[in-house]
Amino acid sequence: MASVKTNKGREKLAKAHAGNISLPKVTKIVFGTGGTDGNGTPKSLTGNESALFNQVISKNVTKSFPDNYTARYSVSINADADNLIGKNINEAGLIDADNHLVAMKTFTNKGLDTGTTIEFDYDAEF
Repeated sequence: MASVKTNKGREKLAKAHAGNISLPKVTKIVFGTGGTDGNGTPKSLTGNESALFNQVISKNVTKSFPDNYTARYSVSINADADNLIGKNINEAGLIDADNHLVAMKTFTNKGLDTGTTIEFDYDAEF
């Protein structure tokens, strides 16, 4: 599994800490099917990514704070309702209110069959 704050996300954090901009809130988690190589190994990430390798769905987030240093973004994926039956989800990203990818993860395939629901939490730790 690979996980990065994108360079765009890091740039926004630096400018917000300096007081030059207001940091846009995270509004969505996007999911895709392009996060693994031909052997099913999660792809490495550089931070230069501006989009998922192969985005298939975008979901509005629910936010919570499990501790003082973690923002948790949560969504539910339903294979039937989201038209994802037979897909292997293997990448996810956080999208801010400016529609920029600010963080991304790749991971092993999560297969979606009829009747499958996945509860997904993306923790941003500071």
